[in-house]
Amino acid sequence: MEKIVIRAVDRPAYKNPDEFIRWLCEALGLSNPNEKGSIEAEILKRFIVAAASNTGISSSQIALEPKVARSTVIYHLNRFIDSGLLVKKGRLYYLRAQELSTAIEEIEYDINREMMRILDAAREFDRAFDIQQSKGKKVKIN
Repeated sequence: MEKIVIRAVDRPAYKNPDEFIRWLCEALGLSNPNEKGSIEAEILKRFIVAAASNTGISSSQIALEPKVARSTVIYHLNRFIDSGLLVKKGRLYYLRAQELSTAIEEIEYDINREMMRILDAAREFDRAFDIQQSKGKKVKIN
């Protein structure tokens, strides 16, 4: 996981799986809310189905209509990996967990861990800054 984007997007009111997947892609910053046919949603659907049987998918197995170049598919798969939803093992890609809710929980854990690291660094900075100021030293921040 390299980059997590979370957008405030209104959740669909109805229980349509396609709408939910499209919404999730928008909420995680993986797709554009103005797109009608989201490549990301189509890719994610395939991984949700494959995860139920603990199956991986290669980039060449993802057939999108109209014909989408394999390089485009790989680009989107890498974005899913960066977001934490997919993992790559060998030449196969997998949903991070067998259930979508578990994958989201694991991303939440990652976010919390990174936030704690940032908080620890900020506290260390504050202590160093306070020590420098208490010694009468001017601390210059540009």
